[in-house]
Amino acid sequence: MVQAALPWMEECPTKEEQLKLVVSLRNITDGKIFLEAERARLTLQLSKMKEEAGDVGAAADILQEVHVETYGALSKREKIEYLLEQMRVTLLNKDYVRSAIVSNKINRKALSEEGMEEHRVRFFSLLTEYHRHEKDSYNLALDYHAIYRANSDTEALKATILFLALSPYHIEQQDMLHRIKTDDAVEKLDAYKSLIKMLLKKEIINYPTPYQAELESLEAFNEGIGGEKLTNHWHEIFHTRLIQHNIRIAALYYRRIHGSRLAELLKLDSTRLEREVSSMVSDGSVYAKIDRPKDIIRFSSPKSAEVVLSDWANDISELLNLVDSTSHLIHKERMTQAST
Repeated sequence: MVQAALPWMEECPTKEEQLKLVVSLRNITDGKIFLEAERARLTLQLSKMKEEAGDVGAAADILQEVHVETYGALSKREKIEYLLEQMRVTLLNKDYVRSAIVSNKINRKALSEEGMEEHRVRFFSLLTEYHRHEKDSYNLALDYHAIYRANSDTEALKATILFLALSPYHIEQQDMLHRIKTDDAVEKLDAYKSLIKMLLKKEIINYPTPYQAELESLEAFNEGIGGEKLTNHWHEIFHTRLIQHNIRIAALYYRRIHGSRLAELLKLDSTRLEREVSSMVSDGSVYAKIDRPKDIIRFSSPKSAEVVLSDWANDISELLNLVDSTSHLIHKERMTQAST
């Protein structure tokens, strides 16, 4: 009876009658396992009707009632489509916690199968909305890279590189930069190729970069739920990441340096420099000690007597090995000359 009545929804002359029919059929299917597929489709239809009427909250609540991942009557593809719709509606309702929960229900292995490219792009596009709300630049880079791998979209590749630049420095971020650098498509993107090279080189980066305006005009940099406020946040984070890069480079080349000199090199005021160095020391990015009265920043950690002695012993051992190898080669050369 329910299956026979389903096509009638399209024949209803008014939205009110269609709504009554959907509600009645949902009441009939409630609690009946053999009608779980029909109930899921009716719930989706009711949610869409609520959304069209402008009641997004009700649409989200209705759709969340269905735990479609436990249904055996629906195909794998239909389950993914249903969960993607749940993600979309919860994001539209600004319920980011539930959206994250729903995203974890989607099988990543099923998304990676052949023929699921469209669903994969839609899934990671929805994830970009969630991660943009969380201001999670590294996961945004991963999302855009997954979109790029699915449809070879150049804009997604640009966004991947840009959000990697906005990400905190760590091994995974550096590894991903190295891998993307070898992509042939990057060769055609001068601004983004230049950005990768600057981030991977052990050299100080001047701010603004030569392609700063082009990089910050990217749509992914300016779009999203936060509007101008979020764009300003990304702009400030971009500057901060470049400053942090420069401080790491300074720590490689200097054991100690006057704060005023380092501020001059990095084109910063002393207050901003001290704030960034303190922040990096707090999160363990660099080792530093600031002597304010003498205006000296020390980047080399003091070594205990045991460590100094151990380093000295290692150096002596390495020297003796070199001497032994050299003596052996000299002896070998003499034997060769004598035999001839």
